[in-house]
Amino acid sequence: MISETVETTTIRLDGDWSMSGVAEKFPVLEKCLRHLLDSEASGERQKSPSVGIPEIDLAGVTDFDACGCQLLALFVRSLRQNGSSPLLLNMSEAFISRVHSLGFGRELNLPL
Repeated sequence: MISETVETTTIRLDGDWSMSGVAEKFPVLEKCLRHLLDSEASGERQKSPSVGIPEIDLAGVTDFDACGCQLLALFVRSLRQNGSSPLLLNMSEAFISRVHSLGFGRELNLPL
């Protein structure tokens, strides 16, 4: 789920992010957040300011509803509150449209 390079940390999200699948995603995101915060606390971020810039790859997400959108928004907000500037990648037009219709476009900094 997490892969790291010198410049980025890629978090690959996949599967069902609807009401029926989102419960199993919470512990995964919690683990990702803990990993990123531990990396920052260990001083990796001070060695290179670009270390750990989180890229959230959404290519593998197969279903997405308000529950998944809210969980993703909370995850992104937590990253921002801890000094990261996450980037959302591989979003389809349908995904972007759905996020906007659910009212989370601004929260996730999505294009109009």
